[in-house]
Order: sequence, then C-alpha cells, then structure tokens
Amino acid sequence: MFRKITSLTALLSFLVTLITSVILYIVPEGRVAYWADWHLLGMTKTQWGDVHTTVGTLFLIALILHIWLNWKPIMNYMKNRARELVVMTTPMIVSFVLVFLVFAGTLVGLPPMSTLLDYGAQIKEDATETYGNPPYGHAETSPLKKFCGFLGLDVDKALAALHEAGFDPSINGETLVKDIARSRNMSPQHVYDIIRAKQGGDPFALMPVQPPEGTGKLTVAVVCKTYGLELEEVLARLKGAGIDATPESSFKTLASEHDMSPKDIYAIVRGQ
Repeated sequence: MFRKITSLTALLSFLVTLITSVILYIVPEGRVAYWADWHLLGMTKTQWGDVHTTVGTLFLIALILHIWLNWKPIMNYMKNRARELVVMTTPMIVSFVLVFLVFAGTLVGLPPMSTLLDYGAQIKEDATETYGNPPYGHAETSPLKKFCGFLGLDVDKALAALHEAGFDPSINGETLVKDIARSRNMSPQHVYDIIRAKQGGDPFALMPVQPPEGTGKLTVAVVCKTYGLELEEVLARLKGAGIDATPESSFKTLASEHDMSPKDIYAIVRGQ
C-alpha cells in the first residue's frame, strides 16, 4: 500500500509541477503581472508560484521515498554483465553527459537551451507590450494620492476622471490603485490611462522623472503605450539625438549601440 501511495503521489505531484512550470515559463514579469492584475484559471502569478513551490516539494519527497523503495533495482542499473557494481556504466555515462551538456550549454548560451530561454523572454516581452509596464515599482499598491503625487498628477482631476468613468463615488485619495481597478474588473494600467487622459498638458512631462524598473528591457512601443505617447514623436526625438530606432527597439539595445545607458535613452524621450 505504501509503495503504491508513494508512486501515485509522485506521479500526480509531478504532473502538477509540470503544469506550474509551464505557467511560470509564460507568465509576465512580476512587475507587469501585478500591474496588469494578471490571472490564469482564476489564479495570480503569486498563487501559481506558491503552488509550484509546495507541490514541487511534495514531488521531491515522494521521489526520494520512491528511490528508497526501489533502491535495489536502481543499484542493478549500475552493475555490469558480471553483476559487479560499477558506478560509471554506459547508461550512467550517457545520463551524465546529457545533464552536463544541458547545464554547460545553458551557461554559455548554446542552442537549443538558448532558444528555449529566448523564446520565454520573447513571451514575457510580448506580455509587457500587451499589458503595459508600471510607472514605478509596485505602483498598484499605492494609495491614489501617493500614486498621483509620485507621477506629478493632479489627484482632484484623477478622482473626477474616475467618477466620470463610473467608478464608485466613495473612491478617494487613500484608496489603493489596485482596489480601484478591481472594483471595475480592470487592470491598474487601464485606471492609469483613464486618469492620464483627463490631466491635460504634455504627456511627456507626466513621465516619471526616474525611469521605472526594467526600463532597459522595454521597447519604444511599450514605453509609448505605458505613458500614452505618440510613437512618431518619440522616434523623432530619438532621431534628433542621432539614434535610429524602431518601435521594436529596446532601450537596452539602443543604449549599447550608442555607448549610453537605458536611463540616458529615457531622458532623451522625456525631453530632459
């Protein structure tokens, strides 16, 4: 009975761990997932990560017990035809080489390991372009008053815009941005768009003085989406600084091509 329970637990926990591994492979970056209030099958990024950790631990425990219960067959795998124990049998050598190649290939960036990692990174970049990037770290957890103050927005205009858009009249400067968003089943980025649209003035001036976390990974298109900027104007500003960019150009790439930092590229776009 114990052997059956161990084997079935290992199997089921392995399947759950496999699913959570795939989910965490495609999930947006943390700052983007929290900003977009990202969910999949009703679970947040944090919940998927928690399940991956706990069920993964259960899988490891079950696996250790499974190895212990099947120690004799495993030892037989490391015996030669004379039934002598030889650790480095042909199967063991092949297994060692496979693990070493994947390990070393990952570190030096060889395909197909690098291809797998690049594909995952592309999925996350696409998610950033789809959902937007927070104007600063954990902006969604800020009270509206702090959120507006950090970004140089008028909180009274922000409240008026939200009330005009049909949000609960009880929303005030102390209401968290994420709670405002959840009250209408939308993302904090959408709330930010509503607030920004009613502020008036130059949208470039409403960009944070300091670039947000992960600016280097952002493309020109993502920055325009995040701050409501005209793409052609941004490209023109970069062109005026001697930087040829496309909507798909990342700030990190542009910076490396012109001996600058992503912060410098951000400053050019903002007009500092």
